[in-house]
Amino acid sequence: MAEPGETLSERERAVLQSVVNGASNKEVAVELAISQNTVKVHLRNIYTKLGVSSRTEATTAALQQGLVTIPGMEATDPTVSPLPEPEPIAETLTEETAVLPTPTVSTRRLTGSTAVVVGGLLVALLAILVLLSRLAFSPAPTPTPTVEPFLSEPIGQTRWMTARPLTMPLADMASVAVGLDLYQIGGETAVGVTNRVLRLNTIQHVWQEMAAKPTAVADATAAVLFGEIYVPGGRLADGSPTNIVEAYSPANNAWRPVASLPRPVTGGLALTDGSFLYLFGGSDGRVVLDTAYIYDQSSDSWRPLPPLPEAKTALAGGQVTGKLVVVGGSDGTSALDTCHLFDTSSARWQACPAMLSPRAGAGAAVLFNKLYLIGGLNGNELVTFSEFYDPTMETWQVLNTPMLENNPSWADMGVANVETRIYVLGGRRAGELQSDNYFYTPVIYQTFIPATTSDGEGRNQPEP
Repeated sequence: MAEPGETLSERERAVLQSVVNGASNKEVAVELAISQNTVKVHLRNIYTKLGVSSRTEATTAALQQGLVTIPGMEATDPTVSPLPEPEPIAETLTEETAVLPTPTVSTRRLTGSTAVVVGGLLVALLAILVLLSRLAFSPAPTPTPTVEPFLSEPIGQTRWMTARPLTMPLADMASVAVGLDLYQIGGETAVGVTNRVLRLNTIQHVWQEMAAKPTAVADATAAVLFGEIYVPGGRLADGSPTNIVEAYSPANNAWRPVASLPRPVTGGLALTDGSFLYLFGGSDGRVVLDTAYIYDQSSDSWRPLPPLPEAKTALAGGQVTGKLVVVGGSDGTSALDTCHLFDTSSARWQACPAMLSPRAGAGAAVLFNKLYLIGGLNGNELVTFSEFYDPTMETWQVLNTPMLENNPSWADMGVANVETRIYVLGGRRAGELQSDNYFYTPVIYQTFIPATTSDGEGRNQPEP
């Protein structure tokens, strides 16, 4: 039986490499001449040994550990920091110190120990002269900035905690986690759309500015595919939607262009199943869309899929039990409470239970095989709670959110999960940009016991 931290076998590494190359379970089976059931067993062992729970996480971990390579990309030494090192300080030497004078020595022949002593003195003299020249002409070292420690604090008697705030008020940004780092890409600031990329180290609680996105966008979402962060479409600084797609490599701190979308889209939902990238709904600037597209990294191309059952923008979702869940959003007039599942194997849509409240502009994250939906707007009606979808019970349940109780108007925030925490950052409250940052830790193991009413009907109990 596989154990966490155990070394991958040659066969498991071969399966993992095929997964990184974009192969489905069926394709891996054909390529390695094994059954699909055997592929599933290998994947289960790989997940256990790497301490991950999905193809995306396995790919990220494998790339970080140097277990696999991406075709066309140079391997990166996992022990080397991915951030660009500062340029070395050049030594400044004057004309006098650039060439050191050669000391004169008597032409009298030196013997044995005398020659050794004189040679040593000359070497010491040269070393002293070089050291003095460096001290005299080299610029003073730049002091390392001190980061003020941050201590998370609980919010009331809940499982919510405060986290280090954003470096500026921000909304409508693309948010995604890679490993233990949380990335905020683009978005709307007080002075307009930005192309800044910020990374939060969730261990040290420190924000760092990374390589800027070539195209500044807001109203975009992001998804991780084979270790890269993809940001399709979005709203440009002039307010128009774009079909530009760009991918960021956390390992190299660099961006690259990707095949453009078939049409400009803003406000869409980017998801991944670990093998392909999907984009659902959004707006083209004139009408709300019901479009669905799939991106194949191996051919760097997009193609259409069966459309959404309804047109929607500002929607949310994630991958749950092997299916892509698409919920809420707006039809351009009012918020929606609808829920639909997309089966990637059959490319078919099916309905799932409606949410407890219509929501547009909500944030979503998947954790412990549940879809957590945070905030969102329902027109002029107040939304004072968040909710989560349990696919096993096929129910939506209340997620107590103290921030909504204090101000029930919170939308367009960044939401992503790191390990067992769901981070919720920025967004808008009553139309004002925010820089707040919170995280929520769900109960890992819990049993929901229906509360029986006088009429004998059971009701779902809220998660604290």
